[in-house]
Amino acid sequence: MHTLRLSKPTLILLSAVLLPISALMSSAHAFEPFQANYSFNIAGLLTGTATRTLQQQDGVWNYTFTAAIPMLATASEESHFRLDPAAANSDAGRIQSLDHAYNFKFMNNIKNSSFKVNWDTKTVSASNKNGDTSYPAQVGMLDMLDLELQVREDIKHKHMRESYLLADDKGIKPISFVNEGNEKVTTQGGEFDTIKLRLVQDNEKRKTYFWLAPKLDYLPVRVHQDDGNLSYELDLTSYQAHK
Repeated sequence: MHTLRLSKPTLILLSAVLLPISALMSSAHAFEPFQANYSFNIAGLLTGTATRTLQQQDGVWNYTFTAAIPMLATASEESHFRLDPAAANSDAGRIQSLDHAYNFKFMNNIKNSSFKVNWDTKTVSASNKNGDTSYPAQVGMLDMLDLELQVREDIKHKHMRESYLLADDKGIKPISFVNEGNEKVTTQGGEFDTIKLRLVQDNEKRKTYFWLAPKLDYLPVRVHQDDGNLSYELDLTSYQAHK
């Protein structure tokens, strides 16, 4: 029987695939409860599915993400955020991250990390395999899940920022996107006129693109990543808004 052996670059890409920043998925209507479903493949060899769910209770939003490659890998994330009261009059609003947790498992390879923001003390408490740590919070910092919602809102209101502050269990770093123009794409979810965004990365060989559909409130309907050795593509299959 042939045994599938995955190289180190493949494992790195697999982990990246199951991270939300690689998928940049969200609802058809930002800040409304929803469920979105996607399919993805890695180099045409590995296939899987992903689901995102956005819910709100008492002014706090709960954003969850699950992804799986059957019998091989699973990932889950959960983020809580609210709209920053100090930016309530902004057209797009400003998301204020509260906490984030990430769990990834590939066979015996397990990765767990989390962080929580205390806005009273402006401190972030983080945890990963190396232990617990803390660092100063910054206004505008976003986790990997709620970043996508903020980008979509900013594009919708025509004032996308030059850069965003991405926070994780290690700290905060700037991240930016480039508008590559318009393009028509077809997925299982339908045919869409889209705006194509490219993620700016330090690794020049890695290219990551997102296709956002204006008629679905700038929902990402396709994502493609290529690091020169392996490629990954994710497509929208269905979505449902929940009232």
